[in-house]
Amino acid sequence: MLLLCGAAAARAQAVLQPLQQDTRQGLHKAAPLRVAALVPLPFFDDFAATSGTPAATRWLPGGGVSVNNRFAVAPVTINVASFDGLNGMGQPYAPGSTSAGASDTLTSQPIALGGLSPSDSVYLSFYWQSGGLGDVPDLTASNLRYLQLEFKDNTGAWREVWRQSGVGQVTDFAQVYIGVKEARYLHNDFQFRFRNVGQRNGLADVWNLDYVELDKNRRKGQSTTRDIGISQRVSKLLRQYTAMPARQFRANPNGELAEEVRATLNNLGGLPGAISWRGYIRKVGEARADTFLRGQDLVPAAARQYPVVGVPRVEELVLPESGSFMLLHGIRLDTREQNPLQRANDSTERKTAFLNYYAYDDGTAEAGFSFVGTGNTQVAQRFDLNVPDQLSAFRVYFPRIGNRDLAGTGLTFKVWADEDGEPGEVLHQQSFQIQYSDTLNAFYEVPLTRLVPIEGSFYIGWSQVGSTFVNIGFDRNERATGRRFTNTPSEGWAPENVLEGAIMMRPVLIGEALGLEEELAAARLRVFPNPSGGEVFLSEPFEQVTVYDLTGKQVHRQAYAGPVQPLDLRHLAPGLYTLRIQTKKAIVIKKLILTNL
Repeated sequence: MLLLCGAAAARAQAVLQPLQQDTRQGLHKAAPLRVAALVPLPFFDDFAATSGTPAATRWLPGGGVSVNNRFAVAPVTINVASFDGLNGMGQPYAPGSTSAGASDTLTSQPIALGGLSPSDSVYLSFYWQSGGLGDVPDLTASNLRYLQLEFKDNTGAWREVWRQSGVGQVTDFAQVYIGVKEARYLHNDFQFRFRNVGQRNGLADVWNLDYVELDKNRRKGQSTTRDIGISQRVSKLLRQYTAMPARQFRANPNGELAEEVRATLNNLGGLPGAISWRGYIRKVGEARADTFLRGQDLVPAAARQYPVVGVPRVEELVLPESGSFMLLHGIRLDTREQNPLQRANDSTERKTAFLNYYAYDDGTAEAGFSFVGTGNTQVAQRFDLNVPDQLSAFRVYFPRIGNRDLAGTGLTFKVWADEDGEPGEVLHQQSFQIQYSDTLNAFYEVPLTRLVPIEGSFYIGWSQVGSTFVNIGFDRNERATGRRFTNTPSEGWAPENVLEGAIMMRPVLIGEALGLEEELAAARLRVFPNPSGGEVFLSEPFEQVTVYDLTGKQVHRQAYAGPVQPLDLRHLAPGLYTLRIQTKKAIVIKKLILTNL
């Protein structure tokens, strides 16, 4: 359990919890074991060339390990292999279990070591990290949480050759050298594998692995690489957000862009390296890019987290005058490295969406955020507008945590105006229910019962009964410093700056407030009959109608097909529904009751 505050009994506190589920990119079902052709020396993988699952040319599939850029702190190179308590389907190995056991395994393909002798000085090296941005493996009296390395000998038996027990805290990456010197390991069916033992009930007891090398003619502790590679991925394009409405961005593009975008690199060799780099930005779907950064330097030997920094711009891009778009920005190194295996870590890029919503998170949760106190508690996140707008919905992600199932539990969504830098007047509130998704990071949208006019700064969030242990997705890779506030009846509003990260709740906007003509048109639009047995008519033409149930789940969508064509909702269960009606001039929210008639 990841608790980043003091004891709950004393006062209200915000806490983080490890997730119960995950999604492994590229794995939809258990993959059969596939043995590739013998891998020759040198064996090398820094995981920069893949995402989701390890490369099948070097590793056996199906071990449950996740390749990602989410869980490491200051990695050796971009992307790591993470071990936890989830299998390759992203589900717990032992749901509800509290005992430690074998979990993820990363097994190499067979490696050609036949014909070598101990005098060939074969060494395996790698870097490991405890926890990172994930759950930290606990320090236990009996060392029940650990990461271990095993070699396969010439009889097919696996032999443990190294073990690192849990230390109970986040560590820097540490390099380990293990000699492959015994004759029983020097055969053409040699393999090595990493295995973690820890909690098997979720995304817990996380270990990160990076930069695995196996070769001959090596010395323990001596690096012979000339590799210079990206460590931390390129930072976000915007000053505050990871995504924002296109209309709001167009109103003040220079004010919304980050003062700088940066990445960091590491020189893993023992000699200085002369390299150059380029920073670029382009519209997704177009080849033309603007180079906003060019630089070069002599990177010192063994430099770590060496910064590469540029000032982004969009003046040279041809952006649409209306509608949504996406931008891609990145940094690419020119290291002139001769080893092709080391080129994958020379670039980093990310996309920014300019659609109809604000986001502080990058779309991935590393933990669940809870605020626990006595009485009714409230949590709010602040957003700043450049021009007045209307709030039509919000999106939220509820991760599964442990054995608690709060599906259907009611919360109250709230919208506040700003009052001296804190949530002030309540502009809107409505009840909604906790709804889990089948996979990690799947938001669901809750339409508001009415459009809420907003201007300046506004806040969205929720209130709950103090004893309700609600968890909302929390992204630990991004920051929302000074933007999150909590409230208890005894303490009032206060900034919550203890936990670094962003709550995964996003406001959805539709554009400027309606003029008089649009308001009259919206008022004329009728939904009938209401209540209805399932066939529903609209009194005015529309472009599209989206129907949501009480939980905010989209259950129907239908485009306009003429004035005599009804909405056919006979497949829906009786109950109360929200209709989001898109016309040529406005978005209209209506309520509808379906009956058994």
